[in-house]
Amino acid sequence: MRNRRTLRELDALSPAERRHIAEDVGFVGTDLRRFICTHEGPTELMPRRLDLLGLDPAYVRHAEPATYRDLERVCAMCKSSPRCAEDLAKGDAQTGMESYCLNAFTIDSLLVERPKATAG
Repeated sequence: MRNRRTLRELDALSPAERRHIAEDVGFVGTDLRRFICTHEGPTELMPRRLDLLGLDPAYVRHAEPATYRDLERVCAMCKSSPRCAEDLAKGDAQTGMESYCLNAFTIDSLLVERPKATAG
């Protein structure tokens, strides 16, 4: 039902409004319907993966907003959400990630770039 409501809302927008929204989230064109996410990946799985890997999702969202939006966008288009959910339910955020997670490279980059804690 949420997807149908989202489609109606998108259809009610003018082409200029759809283009503006698409540009805001990094898409090209006005047909946002093909990007409607049907799983909880960007809202639940991706933040959980970041958290399990030692990255604070709220911090990443604040410090790297464009990167975070890209993580959400890529996650929304992913077809491996069942496998991702299964791995995360087991508390395993790393094993096999490179074989199916479209965000693996970006997440690995965030892990490398994160500030290191200083010994006191």
